[in-house]
Amino acid sequence: LIGPSEPTNDDVAVDNNGTSKTRSVFGAHYDEGRITRCTDPDPIWAELASRSIARYDEIHRESHREQFYVECGHLAIGLEGSEMIGKRRRIAAEMNVDLVNLDATALRENFPLLNLPEGCVAVHETKDAGYISARGLVHAQTAAAKDMGVDIVDGVVCRIERLEEGKDDQDFAIHIAGNNPTIIYAQKVLVAAGAFCNDHSLLPKSLDITPIKTQTVHVVLSPNDAHYLREMPSIIAKTEAFWAYILPPIRYPDATIRLKIGAARLDENGAEIGPSREMPCGQEVVDWYQSMGSTQARNDMIKLLQQLFPNIDSIQCIKDFGNYGNSTIITNTCATLNTPTGQAYIGMVEKGWAVATGGNGAAAKSSDEIGCLAAMCILDECAFGKEMICGEFCKDLFRPRYIT
Repeated sequence: LIGPSEPTNDDVAVDNNGTSKTRSVFGAHYDEGRITRCTDPDPIWAELASRSIARYDEIHRESHREQFYVECGHLAIGLEGSEMIGKRRRIAAEMNVDLVNLDATALRENFPLLNLPEGCVAVHETKDAGYISARGLVHAQTAAAKDMGVDIVDGVVCRIERLEEGKDDQDFAIHIAGNNPTIIYAQKVLVAAGAFCNDHSLLPKSLDITPIKTQTVHVVLSPNDAHYLREMPSIIAKTEAFWAYILPPIRYPDATIRLKIGAARLDENGAEIGPSREMPCGQEVVDWYQSMGSTQARNDMIKLLQQLFPNIDSIQCIKDFGNYGNSTIITNTCATLNTPTGQAYIGMVEKGWAVATGGNGAAAKSSDEIGCLAAMCILDECAFGKEMICGEFCKDLFRPRYIT
């Protein structure tokens, strides 16, 4: 398993000339709060999530590390009759997922902390739902793999090449950059590099993928506000005016307790207001990770939090966005990777050379099952060819597409 460790502040800082420092690749798991739930408007993503969630306890036991999963429940909020709510209800029924349907009155009574627009209803998952520490999940998976004999290499792969003549029965040379460049030889290679899959000569041909700028705002909560929100579930909401996902109070490695939001305003046609969040592969992705994100997006998210949580002083005390008063605001940037199919890519690119990528903003909770399917693909193509999800063959459902 080859990949760089989490970057330090020095890795993402810039010098006085605005020139970024050494770090050129980033992961999408540097966070303590990602929503996990079994329901989803897409039955494929719902099934991937359900299979992964069922293994959380096993991963925790095998890793001998701290718990990375908190089962606090999940609340999906939308307008009555909306497609999002309707699909969740239907797919939950098909998968036998327990949930509670809340009409507008029940939603206000059960979650008085929220100030929602008129006409909102919700579905509430109380079991097998909540949030995970993406950072903790990756650490647990890595620790469990190491205990099973996997070698962990902390480094950045700068090139993969197929050898014209095998070296000791190895068909690939994996070049690792650094002060002491290294080459690792392998019989097979699985590339799972997220928004960086088309960079650094990792694949023999370019995938049809689109990196997407993502940004979140964290509000550091006072002890009183954290206590008041202690029973809050993870939330996804979509109305005519906005979409948002919100995490409950979570303790971060710096000992702060934070409420996290990702959101965008919508126009009358349901499209996001503001510049496109799409970006090309390459340096623009690196620049986005090293930036402070969009000021307008940050301010929109703060305003939305103030509308949704009128009784939380840590949020309401933010009056001047240039002066955060008694609150601490933290902005994080990240990148998701979209595919034209809306599904992950899992498949062979060439003989012995596989890829697993394309989370489409939905993969953190489902990463273990995606990894299992990718391992099956690279180790046993015959078995992968027979594997099915929701009545479709995985080899067809997740087949990678390429730039022509």
